[in-house]
Amino acid sequence: MLRIDGKRIYLRDHQADDLNVFHSWLSDPVTAHYLSWRTSTLEESFIQLSDALQENDREPRTKYFFAVVLNETGCIIGDAGFTVENKAEGGGIAELGYFLLKPYWGQGYATEAAQLLLAYCFTVLKLHKVTAGCDAENHASENVMIKCGMEREAYRKKHHFLNGKWRDRLEYALLYENWNSPSHKL
Repeated sequence: MLRIDGKRIYLRDHQADDLNVFHSWLSDPVTAHYLSWRTSTLEESFIQLSDALQENDREPRTKYFFAVVLNETGCIIGDAGFTVENKAEGGGIAELGYFLLKPYWGQGYATEAAQLLLAYCFTVLKLHKVTAGCDAENHASENVMIKCGMEREAYRKKHHFLNGKWRDRLEYALLYENWNSPSHKL
């Protein structure tokens, strides 16, 4: 099982016994408001979790989905991960994402999770670029990307269909050389 340790949280591969908490956030309309892959039944959540569990052992692995766990209590507070979109000799590109249960919003946990993912992508997988995106109205998610040093690359008008309408999407990215620069480390 892959585990990435942070100061207040750690990220770990999902386990089968995560199903109830996994379902609680995927079926919660507030927590999953900006997600396109919400579920309404335990069976639908089981299918989503099963997909994540299968990726844990795949070689070569391209999808990394993690439970976000509080160090202090061992409580799962959300999900964070990335998909390696393009791996080549000179590095590769991954797209990351994250979401937390509402009681943990606004406390810096999503930023810490994203920073752990970025470090893993750049130092362990030796990728050269990591991207992330969000609904243009999801200001909290955009702030996480900005705090991680990501730069906006695109504002896509009516780019994704969510909650019954076409919505705008923001896309951000961070290159390895910018992540590794002295100014980023400050």
